[in-house]
Amino acid sequence: MTYGMLDINFEGYFMCRLATDPDPTNEERGMSGYTMALATEDPLDQVIRLQADPDWLARNARPPLLDMKITVGVTVRTAFFNGVPYEGASGVVGATVHLDGADFPLPGPTFESRNSTVGSDDSFAFVVNPFNLRIQREDTGVKLAASDYLDSSEPGRPLWKIADPNVYGRRLASCASTGDTEVAEAINVFDSYGYFRDRRRYLGKLIRDTYAARAEAESPAHRDQFAAQIESYRSRIYQLQHWGDRVISKIQTKVGWEHDINGPQTVEGNLGGKVDTGTPWRVKYWFGGWDGDLLLGYMRGTLTVPFTLVP
Repeated sequence: MTYGMLDINFEGYFMCRLATDPDPTNEERGMSGYTMALATEDPLDQVIRLQADPDWLARNARPPLLDMKITVGVTVRTAFFNGVPYEGASGVVGATVHLDGADFPLPGPTFESRNSTVGSDDSFAFVVNPFNLRIQREDTGVKLAASDYLDSSEPGRPLWKIADPNVYGRRLASCASTGDTEVAEAINVFDSYGYFRDRRRYLGKLIRDTYAARAEAESPAHRDQFAAQIESYRSRIYQLQHWGDRVISKIQTKVGWEHDINGPQTVEGNLGGKVDTGTPWRVKYWFGGWDGDLLLGYMRGTLTVPFTLVP
């Protein structure tokens, strides 16, 4: 038998409909920050969605997202044992990656800050809370899941009730960079200003096209619908123009985390060996490439687990 480390590498696009400063964390529409919920969309709920079902996307994917050949969903891309690609763990490749649980009163995991009550909005010192990682591929039966407790002595204690930042410091973002090359390559955006300049032009064209469609509409209901679409496009253009660099700078920004996972672990299915569930697993990941207009970003990470090859 050979003992070592199995690296499960994942990446992909995620969505997060979050309010931004100076809006409070529980703002559902977006009043004073650079993000907002349009009239036809779900409320802002702050949830980090590593997967998105078609019905949810139909309500919340803004043009041109569905035409950008982008698949929203973080998945496992490769598996390495001791730094070398390992075919024995091929059953996990293609698995979907999930963050489970709720950050009460919000309905899912969030970038916890509560307007700098925890960490700092200015330096992206967020805690991803709760951290319940699940990697699962239905057709092969492979599943790995693990939870990390902010305070292992009191697992149910809410983050905002922890007065000493040393307790949760290991879960704060460990690094942040702007103009990041890895992010630019991951999302294929190398000209941030050009990217959003094209977006404003695109929205301007939608306004012109929708005006033309409205002029030909026969029923008042259809005309009202077109008018509402025009206002939504105008609102998006206003946000891009008003907030400028605050939006533009995020598209090549990367924020990274790295920490042990100290809670319960479960493993199912064939990975070509035995995963040790008696010691903490290690996870390293980043979120970046944030498009504050589409509320879309990119995630990349690695779950490292102690692993023994079984002949």
